[in-house]
Amino acid sequence: MGIRFNMDDLIRGRAEVKDMMDEVVLETTKKITLDVHANVVRGSPVRDGTFRGAWEVETPTKAGDSGKIINTTVYGPQLAKGHSPQAPDGWIENAIEAATRLRGK
Repeated sequence: MGIRFNMDDLIRGRAEVKDMMDEVVLETTKKITLDVHANVVRGSPVRDGTFRGAWEVETPTKAGDSGKIINTTVYGPQLAKGHSPQAPDGWIENAIEAATRLRGK
């Protein structure tokens, strides 16, 4: 007697399962990208607002792509490395960690 599973339905539906998984991955990656963007904007040091206002975000368009968060100010690399008392070294890494931290962990 025992237990039987018919895997035919699952095998036939694997394209739909893959599509659903891809959608979850894409939506999750978009959310994380937008959350990191919000965190770096909020955590940016401000003198006249130029650096804070220069952040750009590109969310992924398909599963497997990554988002991009860009600041093209010439002094951005120095600020990213903590050359401001308003944003010490590691502030960007902290913004990323806060956005990717698993709930309850």
